[in-house]
Amino acid sequence: MLFLFKAFVSLLIVVNPIDSLTYYFALTADRPLDERQAIARVATLAATAFLLAAIWLGELVLEIFGIGIGAFEVGGGLILLLMAISMLQARPSAMARTRAEEEEAAELENIAVVPLAMPLIVGPGVISMAILLADEAGGFLGRVALSVIAVLVMGILWWLLKKAEPVADFLGVTGANILLRVAGLILAGIAVQIIANGLVTLFPGLGPVQLD
Repeated sequence: MLFLFKAFVSLLIVVNPIDSLTYYFALTADRPLDERQAIARVATLAATAFLLAAIWLGELVLEIFGIGIGAFEVGGGLILLLMAISMLQARPSAMARTRAEEEEAAELENIAVVPLAMPLIVGPGVISMAILLADEAGGFLGRVALSVIAVLVMGILWWLLKKAEPVADFLGVTGANILLRVAGLILAGIAVQIIANGLVTLFPGLGPVQLD
């Protein structure tokens, strides 16, 4: 039960609904309401598919490329730490998009899957967290439970995107930044712990000394 709560909080933080709302507004501002609602629905469904693929296939990809879980914990933890630093500064993560990608997105008609679902909603940080949680979840039933949590998180995101205008008006800039910084602080702690776990896996001598 504790793992499921941790997984829910961790995924919700790295999905970062505040940033997702910002991207959604930026990419759909000049579109009619019904089209924006359709984009929100398709983007959420696509993001859910990407997230579930990371949960079920992520470790297989690591095995194919010969990447150990310890090395991935260190690398993924560093990505999450960079995200946390951006959140603490109340600014979007540079890993989610580049200026060239923003300019290209502005010219696209169908932006729900690319770039909104991937890489703006499900980017490197979300994929890293999903793979690490899947490893911690263990067997088949653990991953099924994690998949349910992932779908729940994406359901919350879909609701927020559907209610984007009233949610943004309610939070305001100050409220959104406060939530972003609190989430960033939690994510920083999670990221450092993941890095520490990875270092101990890679270098067992770094672990605590066991006294007889």
